[in-house]
Amino acid sequence: MGTDRNQGGEMLRLYQSNRLERLSERLAEVFSDPLDDPLATESVVVQHPGMGRWLALRLADRQGICANVEFVQPAAFIWRLLESLLPDVPRQTRYHPGALTWSVFRHLGELRQDPAFEAVATYFQGTGEREQFQLATRIAGCLDQYLVYRPDWISHWEAGRPALLGDTWQAELWRRLSAGAREQHWVAIQRRLHRMVQRGEITPADLPRRVALFGIASLSPGFLSLVAMLGRFTEVHLFLLNPCQAHWSEIVSEREAGRLALEGEPEELYLEVGHPLLASMGQQGRDFFSLLQEFDPGSEELFESPEGESMLGRIQRDILELNDPSQAPAALFDPADRSIQVHAAHSPMREVEVLRDQLLGLLDEDPGLRPRDILVMTPDMDTYAPFMEAVFNEREGALRLPFTLADRSLIGQSPLVDAFMRLLQLPGGRYAADEVLALLEVAAVQRRFGIGDGDLPLIAEWVEQAGIRWGRDASTRRALGLPETDQNSWRAGLDRLLLGLALPEQRLFRGVAPFTEVEGSQGLLVGGLCGFAEALFSLETLLGGRHPPPRWAQRLSAMLDRFFLPAPEEEPQLQGIRDTLGRIAGQAACAGFEQPVELALIRELLSGQFLTPPTHTPFLGGGITFCALTPMRSLPFRVICMIGLDDGAFPRDRRPPGFDLMADHRRAGDRSHRADDRYLFLESLISARQHLYLSYVGQDIRDNTHLPPSTLVSELLDLIDRTHSTGDGTPVSDQLLVRHPLQPFSRRYFTGDPRLFSYAHGMYRTASAVTTGALPRRRLVDGVLSEPEARWRQLELGQLVRFFEHPVRYFIQQRLGVRLGMGERLLDTRDPFELDYLELRALQERLVRAYLGGEGTDELLALERAAGVLPHGVVGERCFHHLAQSARELAARLAPLTDLWTCSLDLDFEARGMRLRGRFDNVSREGVWGYSVKALPEGRLLGLWVRHLALNLCAPPDLPSETRWFHAGGELRFLPVVDAGKCLEALLDLYWQGLMQPLPLFPKASRRYAEALRRGKAREQCLKEAWERWGGKRNPHPESSDRYHQLAFPDGDALDPLFEAVAEGVYGGMLEHLEISG
Repeated sequence: MGTDRNQGGEMLRLYQSNRLERLSERLAEVFSDPLDDPLATESVVVQHPGMGRWLALRLADRQGICANVEFVQPAAFIWRLLESLLPDVPRQTRYHPGALTWSVFRHLGELRQDPAFEAVATYFQGTGEREQFQLATRIAGCLDQYLVYRPDWISHWEAGRPALLGDTWQAELWRRLSAGAREQHWVAIQRRLHRMVQRGEITPADLPRRVALFGIASLSPGFLSLVAMLGRFTEVHLFLLNPCQAHWSEIVSEREAGRLALEGEPEELYLEVGHPLLASMGQQGRDFFSLLQEFDPGSEELFESPEGESMLGRIQRDILELNDPSQAPAALFDPADRSIQVHAAHSPMREVEVLRDQLLGLLDEDPGLRPRDILVMTPDMDTYAPFMEAVFNEREGALRLPFTLADRSLIGQSPLVDAFMRLLQLPGGRYAADEVLALLEVAAVQRRFGIGDGDLPLIAEWVEQAGIRWGRDASTRRALGLPETDQNSWRAGLDRLLLGLALPEQRLFRGVAPFTEVEGSQGLLVGGLCGFAEALFSLETLLGGRHPPPRWAQRLSAMLDRFFLPAPEEEPQLQGIRDTLGRIAGQAACAGFEQPVELALIRELLSGQFLTPPTHTPFLGGGITFCALTPMRSLPFRVICMIGLDDGAFPRDRRPPGFDLMADHRRAGDRSHRADDRYLFLESLISARQHLYLSYVGQDIRDNTHLPPSTLVSELLDLIDRTHSTGDGTPVSDQLLVRHPLQPFSRRYFTGDPRLFSYAHGMYRTASAVTTGALPRRRLVDGVLSEPEARWRQLELGQLVRFFEHPVRYFIQQRLGVRLGMGERLLDTRDPFELDYLELRALQERLVRAYLGGEGTDELLALERAAGVLPHGVVGERCFHHLAQSARELAARLAPLTDLWTCSLDLDFEARGMRLRGRFDNVSREGVWGYSVKALPEGRLLGLWVRHLALNLCAPPDLPSETRWFHAGGELRFLPVVDAGKCLEALLDLYWQGLMQPLPLFPKASRRYAEALRRGKAREQCLKEAWERWGGKRNPHPESSDRYHQLAFPDGDALDPLFEAVAEGVYGGMLEHLEISG
């Protein structure tokens, strides 16, 4: 039956139009003739569910309701038809592409040594099982295409005859695959149906009363034969989108015409180009309509000429009428004509930002245009979807546009599927800290292990402080050929966390350094984290080894139960994974494949399944529709946008493998991904009713060099240049193509160019600031706040100390309740090769405390190594001993002070209507002392001065009122203060003032100002020196760069008279009583 061309019949009707709307109206008219059975279902075959959704809405809009109409895709329709005619044909056979892949994989393994397979054996050299399965997938894909498009080859091979030169190994492979098969493949089924027709074994009672095929742009010859056969017994209505009303099966592209002329084939020279775009992009449609005419269906033409004189309308009309526009006078280009737009941006993100502004412009110009009238398509939905969500979810006043995202892959839209695939990547991997914790961000995983979303920052902090970097344990390093140690591994870090719950002190216990920062009920959270980690570690066993596909399905299903506790709305995601596992196992069983395979193969197979968008995705949801550029989705919209049309991205270049016999022996009607994409572009061009919007990444984001668009965009622009004129000799494409700036706040958007505009008010403000050279800045607080409540007059000494360490930060955090986060800190997943400044200082201070406590060097080295702080091996030992030397020296200087008698003192001071209380512990006969590895920062020095004043108020006469502070480089000492009460009263006044406005007291700048003043320098010179600390260009870390200072003093103008007065009042007394040595 695959080669027999039935001449159709009266019940096979063809309806052609260049407008799907007209075809839908005609379908509604067909449906107005009721079926004999009022409960019978109307069957409509569509190529894509999106077409069915659109058609259902059109029918409902015309008829008031669309009910009892079933929209099915061709494959589902075929099998449903076969089930009614051939009940013994199973739906799942070994010839299904999935099962066929497993069959090919099995036979290739068996036939690798067969001389007949020498050609394909070269593909196996140096490859693993996963790569061999990929090869089997491509071979199975070719065989599946042969079944559909080359039934004569299949028949020859099964008869033991070659079909063409070079098919030896594929013919032998097919004979092995089909040997002993009880199921019938598609070619055999066609032959069987043909015999049934000849014998009169098919009657109308076996078939649906009426079938409609709508909007299908391509069908295989075998399917067309089946449709023609169906037309003998029942009504078959074909509603097809045809871009041209003339006979265009003989036209060729200019490139093809040139090739024929060079080859000197005179019988071909009569072929015409017609319309260049129709000739170059319409190959698929041309072949399809030519095949269809062989069945001689009754035809009804419903063509409509596009109205208006826009550029888009003229091109559509020329295509419809098969006019060669180059033979007519060039049309004058109207700059106001925006029916075709081409935009070039620097990145996908900028493409989407530009798209949003341009759509807002169209909606603003045309009050009748609604978001649901707009379709946006892209060849790479997974890349563009995050940008679409980010840009179109952003609110600019009331300008948020409703939208729907369709055609996203399961991995792209399902957190559970994404987490499932990431779990499969872990066995044999590094178990990097950031990758592991990223899994805990999935809500279903959190629920399974009793972890809340708010717990994640604390867990990340524990992981970092416990020294966890990467690796399950020492075995992970051994497997990667690295020195075997569990330092900085998950096992070492978790042991620290658990031991810290039992041991309160930081002492080594059986080689483990307890992590003592976990408190109370946090132990439950530690338990949840450890349970999660142990579940991850068990994957090495659960997913290890080799197993048959059904066994893999069982193990992976068990993994789902182990890691996910879904909410009710997440159950479909989990069930989708289980269904996919079951489908893979079923396909392998159908192919008779029982051999064990490795996880990498199953993971590859699952990845391919989950990268495919689900069949049913949100489409035409009432707002702007974003979807993939998918063949057979040539739906009409008032505005059709195609973005991501980069060179090489569209049409998609999917080169056939070298063993694809169809690639070198093309026939009319053969499917080609590249031809599909070219025809899709042509269909989109004729389906845009008012505007066709095209965009691509046309400028390099690094150096701004121009990048070419898709060849389809270039062909369209070339046609426009040849058929339109600007009047001044410049190409029309130069005016049609809009190259956008790199930044959305470029001033070019706000200079009156009608092609460049923005609806983002924030970008306008930024552009204005960039243009004038100064950002508009306002101070955090205008004027002075009202006085705080009475409770602020009762304060602890520690509060006053924190205030003077950073007055501006204290005001913003405590009075305004604003805390500026430090930003997300990325976990380090590398081995520690060196210690940063903070780690060095912390380690040195721990060493000093340890030496003062009498601990030995070896014990300290073991403790720090177990804590995961030091670099591995000899490097870590050298680093430790270098730091230990300076720590021992400082500890030796402090040792005499540790043996002195100490007491405690209480402070209770009232002044200025405020009460200050505090306590000093460990006050010795030498006064108060302390230490740090490095010299005190300026802020902490000022805080120490506040504590020293408080000491002088509460110390009895027999105790010295001195404060000493030691560091590795020397010592500083605060001498007794006679008028400490008066000094502290002044500080309390500043504290109260600093609760009502940002106090311009900056430790470095203020101290430099006061020191210069003490040296007798002029006020201007003092301010100059202070400025060097505050914002001087030669200062790499000016105080003005502090984020709290920037918030309070955005203009940087903070060194005012109040600054001078505060600096002199605070630092004058402090410097008078400060002695520094060393």
